[in-house]
Amino acid sequence: MRVLLTVISLVVLSSCGGSGTSKSPNQGISQNETIMADGSNVAGIYASDIWPVNYNLNLDKIGVVALRREGDQFSAFVKMKYAPKGIRLKQAIFTGRRCPSLIDDLNKDAYIDIQEALVAIGQITIPLDGRLDSQQAGLNDFPATDSSTGMFSYQEEASFARMFADLKVADENPSDNIIKLGADEGITFPGRVVLFQGLNPGAFLPTSVASRDGLSAYDTLPVGCAVLWKVENLPDVQ
Repeated sequence: MRVLLTVISLVVLSSCGGSGTSKSPNQGISQNETIMADGSNVAGIYASDIWPVNYNLNLDKIGVVALRREGDQFSAFVKMKYAPKGIRLKQAIFTGRRCPSLIDDLNKDAYIDIQEALVAIGQITIPLDGRLDSQQAGLNDFPATDSSTGMFSYQEEASFARMFADLKVADENPSDNIIKLGADEGITFPGRVVLFQGLNPGAFLPTSVASRDGLSAYDTLPVGCAVLWKVENLPDVQ
């Protein structure tokens, strides 16, 4: 069964590009931003399709994610059709520039767990939770997927100035996987990874699937990933 799952994953990755791709699909739009310490380089819309990380759980595109900055308004959108049913879906923007792929399945158990994914995704910069303007205030306030269909919709807005200021305050817990920006550092979204975590406890997972932070493997399993790129128009996220 493990060999079969691996073969299926390889076929899907070959046919659609897979979740590990970091190539921009928007060749007519410049993806090069000069990172500014005041965040002024962030403007417009950044979006991408969301693809499965573990293709033995899902074989198709599962949704779309988008960010938008207009003046001081910063908005995040997520729409999924095939998310795991009835779970709180953890979602965040990371420092990494590629999604986890089969090369990251180091123990060859046909599942890419969060420990294996960290090599690709890096550290969290912005959790997509109930408080975009604070890394910590809304950290446990993640929305839930529909218990019957697995459909998922998320939309949150915040002041960009407040959000950016929060990214620059002192890091009170440097041992966690959430990173702050230095005084002279900025942020850019083209090529950045958005990861989605969470699986219904009724699903099968082998005991070899690792977790972290004292959570169960179901809470932390990567189920979807996207690499953001700058686009002209907001995709269908309503």
